[in-house]
Amino acid sequence: MKITKRQLRRLIIESLNEDPSRPWGSYAEKGESSFSDVIVMSPNGDSVLVDGMETYIQDVPSQLQYASGVEMSDIDADNLIFALEDQQASGYVELGVEYKNGKWSW
Repeated sequence: MKITKRQLRRLIIESLNEDPSRPWGSYAEKGESSFSDVIVMSPNGDSVLVDGMETYIQDVPSQLQYASGVEMSDIDADNLIFALEDQQASGYVELGVEYKNGKWSW
């Protein structure tokens, strides 16, 4: 069977988009001791995307912990939720989040 470059590209693109549990845009980057993601408003506008998963703002810290495998302190979680709620009140959310050198930052 012969396949063209165009057909191969189409097959690759289709296979990348097959996971229905991860339907949206970009995903987080995870290293051995690091993690980064850009949290953006979901297409629906009532939640945000964390590692490509639609998540309500109050659930973002737990979704980050799940995606990264790294626990977040209650103080960091509260501060992150506050920062996201502040952006959501302005009409759009886009916040880079990173775990590096043992600390969460945004």
